Amino acid sequence: MGTEHTDPPLTAGERAELAWLRKENDFLRVQRDVLLRVASGYAHDFEAALRRNDGQRHH
Repeated sequence: MGTEHTDPPLTAGERAELAWLRKENDFLRVQRDVLLRVASGYAHDFEAALRRNDGQRHH
């Protein structure tokens, strides 16, 4: 009754690895966001170019 399961404390190595993994996750999130913005901008530019070319063909 009322006994809670508690994990043993982290070792120094585990704490260091956890800190490194958290930093890596932050870095990867930033990279993902940058790549999404670049891809979105590229897709927008490509679509605009297609529209320009399509408009030129009809004249």
